[in-house]
Amino acid sequence: MRGFLSALSAGLIALSGARPEILRTCPTERGKFEGIGGAVLTTSVLAVVSMTFALNSALGVNIVVAVVVALLWGLAILSLDRWLVSTIKPDAPNRWTLAVPRILIAVVLGLVISTPLVLQVFKAEIDTQIAEMKQQRANTFAVRQEQGAVGKGVDQLRKEVADLQQVISSGGDIPLDLEQDPKIKALSVQRADGQKQADKHYKEWQCQLYGGPNCVKKGNGPLAQESRRAYEKDKERIELLTRQIEGRKRELNATGEQAKETRLAAAKEALPKVQRQLDAAVEQQSWIQRSFTENNLATDGLLTRLRALNELTGKDFTLSMARLLLFALFLLIECLPVAVKLMQRPGVYDKALAFAERRDLDCVRKEFGVRAGSRSRPTEPGGSDSVWRIWSPREDTSRRPGATFGEEARPPQGPNGTQAEPTEPDYEYGPLEDQALRGMTETHILRRPGPGAERSGGIELLPDED
Repeated sequence: MRGFLSALSAGLIALSGARPEILRTCPTERGKFEGIGGAVLTTSVLAVVSMTFALNSALGVNIVVAVVVALLWGLAILSLDRWLVSTIKPDAPNRWTLAVPRILIAVVLGLVISTPLVLQVFKAEIDTQIAEMKQQRANTFAVRQEQGAVGKGVDQLRKEVADLQQVISSGGDIPLDLEQDPKIKALSVQRADGQKQADKHYKEWQCQLYGGPNCVKKGNGPLAQESRRAYEKDKERIELLTRQIEGRKRELNATGEQAKETRLAAAKEALPKVQRQLDAAVEQQSWIQRSFTENNLATDGLLTRLRALNELTGKDFTLSMARLLLFALFLLIECLPVAVKLMQRPGVYDKALAFAERRDLDCVRKEFGVRAGSRSRPTEPGGSDSVWRIWSPREDTSRRPGATFGEEARPPQGPNGTQAEPTEPDYEYGPLEDQALRGMTETHILRRPGPGAERSGGIELLPDED
C-alpha cells in the first residue's frame, strides 16, 4: 500500500510539472504540487469520459474505437494542462498578463469538453425533443409532397387513369375528358407554341413599322414586309390547329355508335401511356419519401442534440438554469489547474527553482567558455591576452562535477565530522567588474616630487613597467 501511495505521489508530482530533484530539497511543498497534479489528472479523466460520450452516443461510433480515441484525446488534454501549469511562475511580476492566453486556452478546452457531458446528463429530455422535431419535419414534408409539383402531378395522373378506365368499362358511353385526350393535348401544345412565335413576329413587324430600341430605321421596308409575312404564316397555322382541336372535340362528344367506338379506341390507346406516367411519378414520390425518412431517422448527431437542447432550455426556465449551472461546474473543473496555479503564492520550491535555473545557466555558459556577466574578450594587436587574465575571475572549485542540487546545498564537514566554520565563498554573483577590481594588484610606483608634481598633488605616478 505504501508503495502504491509513493508511486501515486510521484505520478501526481510529474503531472504538476515540478522538478523532482528540486522538490526533494523542500518536502513541505510536495502536498501543493500533488494537488496541482490531481487537478490535471481530473481534467484529463473528464476529457476521456466526455469524448467517449460524444463519439458513442452522438456519433454512433463503436464503443471500443470510441474508448481508444477518447484515451488519446485525454492524453492530449493532460499534456496541454501540464504545459499550462508548468509555464506559469507564481513569482513572476506580470504573471496575470502572461497568464491571459493560457486562461483563454483553458476556457476553450473547458467549453469543448463540458458540452458532451451536459448533453449526456439531459439525454432523456433531448431524445424526447428529437422525436418531436422529427415528427414535425415529417408532417411538413407530407404537406409539401401533396402541395408540391410532384404531388399535384400524381393527383392529376390518377384522375386521368380513373376517367379512362370509366370510358373503357362503359364501352364508350361515357364521354372522355376533352382536356385529357392525347390528340387534343398534343394539338393544344402545338397551338401554344405557334401563338408564341406569332407574338414574336408581330412585335418585330410593329418595331419595323414604327421604330423601337432594336430597329434603326422605321417604315414599311423589306424587313417589315418579311416580319408581316412570318406573322401571317403563324396565324394560319394557329387557325388550322384550332380547327383540328374543335373537330376532335366534336368527334368525341358525338352520341352515335361510331363516336362510342372512337372514344373507346382513344381511351384504350391513352390508358397505357398515362398509367406509365403515373407509375413513374409515384415511384419518384416514393423515392423522395424514403430518402426523407432515412435522413430524418438518421439525424441524431451532435448538432441535432444541441439544437434540441436549445429548444428545451428556451421553453423551460428551470431546465435552462440547470443547464447553465451544470455547464459552469464542468467549465470550472476544466479550468481548475490554471486557477490553482495562479492563486498560489511563491514558496520555497519557487526560490529553489530560481537558484537551480541560475546554476544551470552558469553551467551552460561555462560549457561554452563564457561566465555570468562576461563580455567579449578583447585581445591586443599583437595577440597578447595578459590584460584579460588580470580581469578573469577565479575558478570556482566549490562545485564537483555531477553534483545534484541537493548535494551542492549541504555545508562542508570538518575533520571530526562536524560542520566546518563558514567561510566566504569564492563564487560571487555580482558584476564581473567589481570582482576583478577587488582582486587586481597594485602595480604603480611612487617617486619623489619633481617637475610637474604639482599636477598630481605632490606625488607622481609612473606608468606600469613591462
